[in-house]
Amino acid sequence: MLADRDGSGAVAMAAQLRAAGHEADALALDVADEQATERVIDEAAQMLGGVDLALANAGVLSVSPLADLSRATFERMLDVNVLGTFLTFKHALPHLRAAGGGTLLCTASQAGVRGYSDMSAYCASKFAIVGMVKALAQELADDRIRVCAVAPGITDTEMYSELAAERARLWGVDADQARTRLLGTVPFGRPASPDEVADAFVYLASEAAAYVSGIALVMDAGELSG
Repeated sequence: MLADRDGSGAVAMAAQLRAAGHEADALALDVADEQATERVIDEAAQMLGGVDLALANAGVLSVSPLADLSRATFERMLDVNVLGTFLTFKHALPHLRAAGGGTLLCTASQAGVRGYSDMSAYCASKFAIVGMVKALAQELADDRIRVCAVAPGITDTEMYSELAAERARLWGVDADQARTRLLGTVPFGRPASPDEVADAFVYLASEAAAYVSGIALVMDAGELSG
């Protein structure tokens, strides 16, 4: 079951999954809307015969110096990135307990384990997600519920294009120059692919990760290891 604020995008992705031989359906959802989030998760549980896995993946980006950062932008980071994750986890929890356990997953970021200039709002939201994962891994262990995050570095998505455009604006360069500069600290010299990030979630959702909980799996080609 896929849920996204862009309902048409979720429907299109579900169609692609069905064409590849998977069972998939889609619903529109604003994860910052608690009633809607609860309703969609309950509907998913009814359609699927239960829920033992939930992934909170909604996220928005902000690149702005503190002096130019508005309260509205800061609150939007918290609403989507933090509140959306909290509400997804909160309303999935009864279903996971009813299933006798399961896994809660979410998307953090490399910016959830390291601070970046001009990204205080985004970093604050992603650090909060990592903290939530670590706390809930302790809290829910007796329920046989694992809680983990994937923390990608630069990934070849629309958000990377948005990041490059914002950095280009702040640095006074064009987008291609900004991309080159952003990748200059990545040991592999390229962004991650969406499939590579998806593979990390598949691992964390699988029995192969049955003893893994409370982690933010950083995927940054070793950038933070140096």
